[in-house]
Amino acid sequence: MENSKPKILIVDDKIENLIALETLLQDFDIDFIRALSGKEAIVKTSKYYFALIIMDVQMPEMDGFETVRRIKKDKKNKLIPIIFVSAVYSRDYYNIKGVEAGGVDFITKPLITNILTGKVRIFLDMYNHKVELENEIELRKKTQKELEEHREHLKLINKILRHDILNNLSVVISTLRLYKADHDESILENIKKSTEKSVELINRMRGIETAISSRKGLKPIDLNKVINKIIAAKPDVEFNIKGRAQVLADESISSLFDNIINNAVIHGKADKINITINRKQNKCEIRIADNGCSIPDNIKEKVFMEGFSFGKTGGSGLGLYIVKKIIDKYEGEILIEDNKPDGAIITISLQNIG
Repeated sequence: MENSKPKILIVDDKIENLIALETLLQDFDIDFIRALSGKEAIVKTSKYYFALIIMDVQMPEMDGFETVRRIKKDKKNKLIPIIFVSAVYSRDYYNIKGVEAGGVDFITKPLITNILTGKVRIFLDMYNHKVELENEIELRKKTQKELEEHREHLKLINKILRHDILNNLSVVISTLRLYKADHDESILENIKKSTEKSVELINRMRGIETAISSRKGLKPIDLNKVINKIIAAKPDVEFNIKGRAQVLADESISSLFDNIINNAVIHGKADKINITINRKQNKCEIRIADNGCSIPDNIKEKVFMEGFSFGKTGGSGLGLYIVKKIIDKYEGEILIEDNKPDGAIITISLQNIG
């Protein structure tokens, strides 16, 4: 919208009549749009939305009644009130013609100021009330959509916490079993790392909760810092990283890459992972290629479904589901394909900011 003032279309083939109308209605806070013919009026109604149309009846080529009939053919103009104006007046005849054409009122020339302004005020009040209702409905829809998005984000946070902390607890349990068998205190370091990782995860998720409650959006995240922190905890895997980028994301991006890499190492049995980061205008493409087990074609789409697991090492079915939900939140894309001769390639597209 160019501005928020209501617009009134005034239609008359004589410019002096249009000027007179504007003078009579000058106290209203409105924008006047002029039309000197029926055809011009039709063009103007296709360009603007009007609170009211004041239409002269006697015009050459196309009279006011025919003009209104054509205007009303457009669905967006169905409910626009029309006041017909005429110097030639036969009450019954013109009332019938006006109603048939789609008008709601009729006044005669010469115009009586109080009658004209009174009618215009009523229609403007109706229009303003309608706009207020539409704005309120739109605000409620927007608020409802935000609440739904917040609920979805909180559900995702809950899934991330359950999935990732359970993985960390599994490491703790396995480490305790090894210690019980060997009494090697050096392996207890794994318990410390898993515990610290869980605490860090909880703090990250708390940050997301705070962002949601304060309605903050995504922010610039250094992709390389996130990935380097994840791979530092996997000394037995060979990593090769090319490229750098910042992407628009939040703290859950760590869980995104953590789950992808864990999936390749734990379930795919990969010991070598190449990560390539390419920036293409406003997009960042992250290609993660491993040398583990390939993913069968018939389940490539299913791996992102909640609860889907495959093979002997199939886990809870939440890892890649969480990955997909996080990418959806970022309005990104993810693709899985084979890595020849063995392994899988996961390509992620996110919004690049530098």
